[in-house]
Amino acid sequence: MDTYLDTLDENGSALMIYRDGVLIFGSSAKGIRPHLEAIERFGQEGLRGTLMVDKIVGRAAALLMLYSLPSEVYAGVITHAAKSLLEGSGVRVHAREIVEAVKQKDGRIYCPFESMVQGISDAEEAYKSIVEKMMSMK
Repeated sequence: MDTYLDTLDENGSALMIYRDGVLIFGSSAKGIRPHLEAIERFGQEGLRGTLMVDKIVGRAAALLMLYSLPSEVYAGVITHAAKSLLEGSGVRVHAREIVEAVKQKDGRIYCPFESMVQGISDAEEAYKSIVEKMMSMK
C-alpha cells in the first residue's frame, strides 16, 4: 500500500491514476479538480477498472471516483463515509488514516463540496451537481 502513497507524496501529487500498473494521469491540483480533469480527459468508461491514489478522500471525491468506476483506491486520508460508500459499491479501499471528517486546522469542513453532496448518493447526480457548481464558480 505504501508504495503508491509514497510515490504520490514524492511527486507532490494529489491524485494519480494507474491502469495495469502504468501511470496514466497525475495532478497536483487541490480538492476535487483532479478528478474532474481525469473524467474530462478519459471519460467515464476510460477510467473503468483503474487504480486511483488520492491524498485526501471525502464523500465528494468518493462519489466522483464511483462515477469513474475504479476497481481499487489508495488514500492517504479517507473519511468513514467515503470508505463505506466505495466499499459498498465493490471498490477495494486501502488507507493510511480513516477520519470522521476532513477539516481545516480551524475545524471547518475542508471542502465546500462535502456539504453539497450530503444528500446525494447517486454518483452520476453528484458528478452533474459538482460540475454545475464548478461552472458557476468560474
